[in-house]
Amino acid sequence: MNRLWVRLSLAFAAIVIISFGTISYTARVYLADNNLRSLALFYFSRPAGLIDHLEAYYAGSGSWQGVSPLLEGVDSALFFNAAARRVLILADPEGQILYTTAGADRPSSLEASQLQEALPISVDGRVVGFLDLIQREDPSGRPFDFAPPDDIPPGFAERTREFMLQVLLLGAVLAIVFGMLVSRWLSAPLIHLVNGTQAIARRDLSFRVAEQGSAEMRDVSNSFNRMAVALEEAETLRSSMLNDIAHELRTPLTVLQGNLRAILDDVYPMEKKEIARLYDQTRHLHQLVDDLRLLAQAEARQLPLHRTPGDLAVLLEEIAELFAPLAGEKNVSLDTGLPDAPVFAAVDRIRFAQTLQNLLANALQHTQTGGVITLSLRAEDGTAAIDVSDSGDGIAPEEISRVFDRFYRVDKNRTRDTGGVGLGLAIAQALVRAHDGEIEVTSAGVGLGSTFSIRLPLAQAGPPQAPVPIQDGSDPESRAANQVL
Repeated sequence: MNRLWVRLSLAFAAIVIISFGTISYTARVYLADNNLRSLALFYFSRPAGLIDHLEAYYAGSGSWQGVSPLLEGVDSALFFNAAARRVLILADPEGQILYTTAGADRPSSLEASQLQEALPISVDGRVVGFLDLIQREDPSGRPFDFAPPDDIPPGFAERTREFMLQVLLLGAVLAIVFGMLVSRWLSAPLIHLVNGTQAIARRDLSFRVAEQGSAEMRDVSNSFNRMAVALEEAETLRSSMLNDIAHELRTPLTVLQGNLRAILDDVYPMEKKEIARLYDQTRHLHQLVDDLRLLAQAEARQLPLHRTPGDLAVLLEEIAELFAPLAGEKNVSLDTGLPDAPVFAAVDRIRFAQTLQNLLANALQHTQTGGVITLSLRAEDGTAAIDVSDSGDGIAPEEISRVFDRFYRVDKNRTRDTGGVGLGLAIAQALVRAHDGEIEVTSAGVGLGSTFSIRLPLAQAGPPQAPVPIQDGSDPESRAANQVL
C-alpha cells in the first residue's frame, strides 16, 4: 500500500467521491423546495415578468375574469411543481383564491401570514391581488396532493432518480479506473529511476533510464543519465589514474629496492655515487607525491591561495628571465610580448608563477633547437589574456581534448626520465581554475607548434606588495625537468 501509484489512485478516488458528493449535496440544497419557490418568485417579480403581465391584464380588463389561460401557460412551464408539490395561487386582496394549479383541490383562501409572503399585484397604487407558490397540506398533515400532468408516465420520477444514480456510479467507477491508470503512468518514470539508482549502487554505471513522462520527469531522467555518464567517466578516470600512479611509483621503488639489495649483497659498493642515485629516486618520489597532493587540493578548491592584485607583466617578465638560461642552452629563442600599460589581476604570486613555469617547461621540452617560444600578455574583453606559444611538435586534433589529463603524454615515446610524469599541464589547469580563470590549448597540427591561452578576470590596482620568491622551493631547472607534459 505504501506505493506512489496506490496513493495517487486513492487520491483520485477521494477526489471523485468528494466531487460527486459535493455536487449531489449542492444540487439537493439548491433544488430544495424553498429555494425553488424563492427562485420562481424572483423571476415572477422581475421587469417584464409574470407580475407585470398580470398587472397589465388587470389594468386592461378591470377584473380577473379570463386570467386562467395566462396562468395555465405559466403553470405548464413550472415543471418542478410536480416534484416540489407547489401550487401556483392567485388570490384577491382579501385572500380569496381565484386560481390554483390544474388538478389540485382549490383551497378556500390564503391566511394572513401567507399573504405577507406572497407577491402583491398593484394597479394604480392599489393592491388588486396576490401571487404565490404554496405547499398545501390536508387535515392529516400530509402535503396537499394533486394529480401530475397526463403526459408524464407513471414512475417517471423514480426511474429518473435511478438513472441519475447509475450514471453517477458509472462515472465514479470510470474516474477511479482512469485515476489508477494515470497513477501508474505517472509513477512509472520514478520506478525506472529507482531501478537506476539500485543499478548505480551495484556499480553498474552503464545503466540509463528512459526519458519519458512529463517534462519535469524527463528533466529528472536526463539529469540522472548525465550523472551516470559523469560517474562512469569519473570511475574510468579513477581506475586509470590509480594504474598510472601505481606505475609511476613502481619504477623508482623498484630501482631503490634493487639497488639497496645489490648494496646489501655487496654487488654494488657502498659509495656516494650509489647513494646519490638512490637519493635522486627519492626526490622524484617526493616530487610526485607533492604534485598529486597539490593537484587534489586545487581540484577540490581546498588549496589555500593568497590572492592580491598585481601587475602580471612584471610577473611574466621575471618568469621569462628565469627560463632564459634554459632556452639559451637549447638554442631556443624566448620572446616576450608585454604591454606598456599595467595589466592587473588578483593572483597568488607563487602558485600562478608555478603555472607559468609548467607551461614554459612544457613548451621548452617540445621545441627543437632553433625554435621560438613566445610569452605574451594583453587586456582583452575584461580579462587578462596570457598566451604561451611555441614552434615545436604541435598536437594532433584527436589529442587536444586529453592534453590536460593526468599522466597523459602526447608523445608516447617520452618516458618519465625524458618527458616527466604528465602532471604539469593538469596542475596548470587546476591552478588556473582555482584563480577563477580558464585555460585552453590550440594547435594547427603535428609539427606546427601549439598555443596555451589563459584568461583571468581583471582586477583594480592594489597596494604595493613586497617581492615574493617565485621558485616555490625549487629552481627553474628542476621544475622544467619535472613539470612537463
